[in-house]
Amino acid sequence: MRDEIIDISRTIAPGALVYPGDPPILAHSLCSIGPDAYNLTQLNWTTHILTHLDAPLHFAAGAPSLDSLPLDCFMGPALVIEVEGDAVLPRHIPADPAGMNLLFKTRNSAQWDADAFDPSHAFVSAEAAALMAARGVNLAGIDYLSVDRYGDGAYPAHRALLGAGVLILEGVDLAGVDTGRYRLIALPLKIDHADGSPVRAVLLPESKGVSL
Repeated sequence: MRDEIIDISRTIAPGALVYPGDPPILAHSLCSIGPDAYNLTQLNWTTHILTHLDAPLHFAAGAPSLDSLPLDCFMGPALVIEVEGDAVLPRHIPADPAGMNLLFKTRNSAQWDADAFDPSHAFVSAEAAALMAARGVNLAGIDYLSVDRYGDGAYPAHRALLGAGVLILEGVDLAGVDTGRYRLIALPLKIDHADGSPVRAVLLPESKGVSL
């Protein structure tokens, strides 16, 4: 696994898991080969489905949108960190993570159920989020659809991270990924004034010597 490009994105498909209250993912065939000369599909989804990025604009009016950020914000050195228990805690945050992309591999990776939302999913604690913001992390990622505890309407992790300009990458698939250092590429779609976007997120092992 450490010698190849690792796809950590979840497949976008009709009926795929969405956050409670969000509309379902839909795909409608407008044209199909046979009656038509080509295939053409119409898609319907929100900007926050499956593997996706959150922009600061997601929680703060007037904050930067994804399309306003430089592309190097979406790629760079990454550290996959194993987390046991129910939450990412301050002890899981490296001492000097400035500019890093931290991806947290929790029990969510092993328990992902594509048919049912798990309200008891592991999350990022408010204290860990505040520490990442203070230490200058570039991006925080987790293996479920939200960094916050389900039902916490204060959204402390979202607010602490995005308020400090730390991007959030949610819904990554880390089930087959070893802990350690990688290079992350998670480019969003170029959507005008984007509060979020689905991404094709991949990890490149450092051994490949790719310079980003």
